[in-house]
Amino acid sequence: MADTTETRSQLEGFFRRRSDDPDSVRVVDYQLITGGYSRQMARVWVEDGGSRRGYIVRQDPPPGQAIIDTDRATEWEVLSTLHKSGRIPMPAPLWFDPTGEELGSPGIVIEMVEGEALISASRKTDPSEHSRFTTRLADVAGALASFPVSEAPGCLEVPTSWDDYIDTRIQYWVDAEKRHVDRDPFMRLIASYLRSNRPPPVPLGLVHGDFQIANILLGETTDYIIDWELTHIGDPREDLGWCMMASVTQPPDIVGADEDAFYRRYRELTGYTEEQANPDTTDYFLLLSSSTVFVGVIEQLAALDRGEVTGIALAYMSPAVSGMHDVFYRALKRHQAATGGGL
Repeated sequence: MADTTETRSQLEGFFRRRSDDPDSVRVVDYQLITGGYSRQMARVWVEDGGSRRGYIVRQDPPPGQAIIDTDRATEWEVLSTLHKSGRIPMPAPLWFDPTGEELGSPGIVIEMVEGEALISASRKTDPSEHSRFTTRLADVAGALASFPVSEAPGCLEVPTSWDDYIDTRIQYWVDAEKRHVDRDPFMRLIASYLRSNRPPPVPLGLVHGDFQIANILLGETTDYIIDWELTHIGDPREDLGWCMMASVTQPPDIVGADEDAFYRRYRELTGYTEEQANPDTTDYFLLLSSSTVFVGVIEQLAALDRGEVTGIALAYMSPAVSGMHDVFYRALKRHQAATGGGL
């Protein structure tokens, strides 16, 4: 077990500097949170003035151990702006250490809310009951997609048009394949298919970037969404596509438990038509949106092979490449069968 003495000491100092009774502050529990693509996260319980409160600390990991590099300053602005808007159900961001001077590396401290992750709650439930979570998931997805771009954080670039944005996302597949150490013609196939089979457009909007049941916390009155490091402005249906990808790698598939109910509620909240939001368009966006994580994995595996980085987590991700290939192929074939699409 890793020695966390220094980390706990840094955290106690951090919370004492923000306390009205600094001598009473004690870190009484510290638990690392496993998972995640790029952050080091922990649950921290702090006694302060006779009360006890929990926090989530998100920090940059040691160099070379992140699958995807993201920026804490951008994440802090996203969290602060969205929480202040009151439109998105999310835990409150509390403090930000931009340099790591206090926490050891750049980090964000967020309130710990009462709630169980949807992935955990659903796995405790018989599959026949998964449909009771479906509209709750649609409510969170709809809140994201209907967020006004005019109120989005200023740090997020707004694409010039829907077509330009989709072109850029497709080109990312092409450029990544050229850089890939092994070359992968399937990546070119995906790009070609996406280019030839675009769905009806929707207005540009907020994209969470890692929308999946592991990032939804079920509360008594509110369901929260967490982990905002990949947030951007794009086509909100990307979140549905990534959710479908994640449902294969981290089941169960809550959308599939009652597809009709999910899409009906999602369209109600977003104003999208049935042609704009349905299982077929989601397959398209599964292919479009998965490039960020897929490319991150293959680039880090190449760096691992060259000896530039180390880490068991990266080696563990290697089977994901072939697994994601299989999911891509199935999504492409489903979309092709449903829409008559071709290259």
